[in-house]
Amino acid sequence: MSEDPRQNDEVFGERVARVLRAPERFDDDFETELVAAIRADRPIGRTVSRSRPLAPAWWGTPMTIRLSPLAGLALAASLAGIVSLGTLKLSRQPTPATAQMVAQTVHDTVNVVRFVFVGEAKSVALVGDFNAWGGQPVELTATGPNGAWTASVPLASGRHEYAFIVDGKRWVADPFAPTASDEFNTNSSIITVGS
Repeated sequence: MSEDPRQNDEVFGERVARVLRAPERFDDDFETELVAAIRADRPIGRTVSRSRPLAPAWWGTPMTIRLSPLAGLALAASLAGIVSLGTLKLSRQPTPATAQMVAQTVHDTVNVVRFVFVGEAKSVALVGDFNAWGGQPVELTATGPNGAWTASVPLASGRHEYAFIVDGKRWVADPFAPTASDEFNTNSSIITVGS
């Protein structure tokens, strides 16, 4: 053997090719043995009678259906039409849940209420049951040198309680509105909106 790996590969390839080029010799029984081995490897299944289509063996037997391209397109179009008509029919019939939801629809009126605080302050915020008592306080805007602060808030109809937080620390009830007191003797103002 030489030191050159390419020459070693060529020598190996020539040896393999010589074996592959040699003619094969089979004895007289080769064909019979080959056919027997093929049949033993893949046994022939039982035949199914076409006259009994509801027999249990009929359901498990694979069958081939041959269609022309035109017949295949017609079959596909028919299936698509059946599915489309079925979905249209379903979408037009209200389900009991849909009918119940339609019956429970309520039209609420939203009223915009202008809150006014008058007094000296650096900042004024509005809290109430309509914004979870300060979950997102509404900042009032100073409207001039006279110490008036205002904010407009949309409120649903009904009774609401509120208060002002002055300078971030002082709780002040609206002096121009009725008041309510809670179990801690904290006063808040009451406003009734709508009818």
